[in-house]
Amino acid sequence: MQNLYTRTITGIIFVALIIGSLILHPLAFVAMIYVLMVAGLFEFFRLAINNNIFPQQVVGYIVGSIIFFIPAIAALGLISPKSIAFLPLLIFAFIITELFRNKPNSLQNVAFSIFPVVYISIPLSILIFLTSAIVTGNQPHWHIAFSFFIILWSHDTFAYLTGMALGKHKLFEKISPKKTWEGTIGGMIFGLVAAYVLSMFFTELNTLQWLAGAMIITISGTFGDLSESLLKRSFQVKDSGHIFPGHGGVLDRFDAVLFAAPAFFCFLIFLNL
Repeated sequence: MQNLYTRTITGIIFVALIIGSLILHPLAFVAMIYVLMVAGLFEFFRLAINNNIFPQQVVGYIVGSIIFFIPAIAALGLISPKSIAFLPLLIFAFIITELFRNKPNSLQNVAFSIFPVVYISIPLSILIFLTSAIVTGNQPHWHIAFSFFIILWSHDTFAYLTGMALGKHKLFEKISPKKTWEGTIGGMIFGLVAAYVLSMFFTELNTLQWLAGAMIITISGTFGDLSESLLKRSFQVKDSGHIFPGHGGVLDRFDAVLFAAPAFFCFLIFLNL
């Protein structure tokens, strides 16, 4: 019960910061997500170092920041989207930097330097696109991203509660022993309910499209959650960090977002083709 109370208080504060920055101004939301991105990179690098891996932390923060900010600024219409085309070249910075380092297991070091940028920085930069005119059109910038979070958090919250109350059949026991089919299905149902309610207020999508989007968010979010569990199991840790009492670290709290944001963005782009 104490853990549930801690999770609830932390969750309320976290939601208030995300939604508050989102509604306040697009740049406030960019700043909030960037702070979380840096914290996520820090958590990953720390886990790698604790396992005798030597990622390029400084280059990782620099490249991760560039790969985050260029698409984010392009999403806000401040620079040309064509600038994104140059970003893949930054990956070579890790290989070049490794040439000048005197660390063992160079290939492993490069891999664990590039992976967090791909796993954390790119998905969070795509999250910013949910506030761009490419997605929102002439509607307020925060509608789509707000709905995305409400659907995802509804799924996460009720998957947890349903799993606690009814969970019996394990979903992926070897990866995440506590996750059950009952919890997953319960979370998906409440995600769809949230999407249906949102469709009454936000007309960027029709009801069927909102429901389809919710299915994509909940399914991809579930795989994001499981993938982070796989990552933690590989590093032999319970949580990626401790920044959010009762929830763990940024990667623990944003694991579903890292998969769901790109999947939902692709869905929205497909609708607008």
